[in-house]
Amino acid sequence: MKRFEDRFIKLNRSKRWYILLILVVAIFVGYVARMSISVALPFISREFAWDIEQQGSLGGILLGIFLIGYGISNIIFSKYIDIYGSKLMLSFSILLWSLSLLLGAIITNYYVILSSRFLLGISQGVLFPIASKITSSWFSPDERAKANSIYVSGGPWAVLFTPVILTPVITRTSWQLSFFLVFLMGLLLLVPVIFFITSDPKNTKKVRIEKHELDYSSILKEKQFQILLVGYTLMSSVWWGLSLWLPTYLVEAKGLELEQISYGASLPYVGAITGMYIGSYVSDRLGKRRELILFALLSGGLFIFILSLLGVTNIFLVIFILIMVFFTGQMAPPLYFTILQGKVSSQKMGSATGLMNGIGNGFGIIGPLAVGSIIALTGSYELGFVSLGIMLVIGGLSLLLYDETSF
Repeated sequence: MKRFEDRFIKLNRSKRWYILLILVVAIFVGYVARMSISVALPFISREFAWDIEQQGSLGGILLGIFLIGYGISNIIFSKYIDIYGSKLMLSFSILLWSLSLLLGAIITNYYVILSSRFLLGISQGVLFPIASKITSSWFSPDERAKANSIYVSGGPWAVLFTPVILTPVITRTSWQLSFFLVFLMGLLLLVPVIFFITSDPKNTKKVRIEKHELDYSSILKEKQFQILLVGYTLMSSVWWGLSLWLPTYLVEAKGLELEQISYGASLPYVGAITGMYIGSYVSDRLGKRRELILFALLSGGLFIFILSLLGVTNIFLVIFILIMVFFTGQMAPPLYFTILQGKVSSQKMGSATGLMNGIGNGFGIIGPLAVGSIIALTGSYELGFVSLGIMLVIGGLSLLLYDETSF
């Protein structure tokens, strides 16, 4: 323990926070790239003269294709982070996702845009594993939850600000130019990544990890990893279910006016950001990672049940409860990464994080599919959201089986 503490005493403390700031900006720009299609979709639909059915089918495929590429990339390519290093892989990821936006901007064809979205998913699959690997190297165990929450919060911040950034560009020029703007944001991001990102805080010679050393099967066979994976997958399913269905749910189930959507669907993400920061602070202070995840998921499920089963109709109360759903539920993601960082060596952190993130988000499509299926069968949005609450509760209870001493 003394050697571990001595290592971090000698670090350039200011540099690691600069590196963390770059990671936050990278996650933010990455999420802006992801969400660019959501903001542009109504304008793409109009340009392609889609009818309502085509908006649902072709537009839905355009929105969902990213997740397929994202899940594949997490599992297949994250191991190369451990082989070639974080700086090279992050630089390549940013360059590739920027080019995918440029491709969608210059060739206005549905199948080209669809391909560019798949390419975007492939390029961004390594983003969180890279951030996790860098964080595990630069931050001591009692600071990692805070560091994880800071870079992970780049996602919710992007959800809040992407419409603000891109909508004026689209309305005043074109959706193609909004894609080009995100392309330029990626190129600018490459500069600090190339000059400031360092995987190893000591700048020692990199220990090369051979491909045959990165055996996914040994990780998947570990019972405690399987327990973490179940909880993380259910949590991710709920995240995607809430994110994709929230605007429609507020309008159709709670009677929110269309002009109120901008704040109604955005305020819950303020709760998500706040929950990440507070949860990580408490976690680092107390060291109770598992217990806090258990509390977060069970509380999030309880708030969903209150919202959906008690007939809440007052719109201000609806928004408040949703803020609490996001506040409690989003305490958990940074803590899952923190637990993993404490159990896997930094040399193999990219591979392990990619495996968990890839499977979790790949199967995360279960959430929105469950909500949609229940709505189609029963006509009830409330019952659809209840299914998400059940997933959160099961995910939380799965942590009761997790034994920190045997992983």
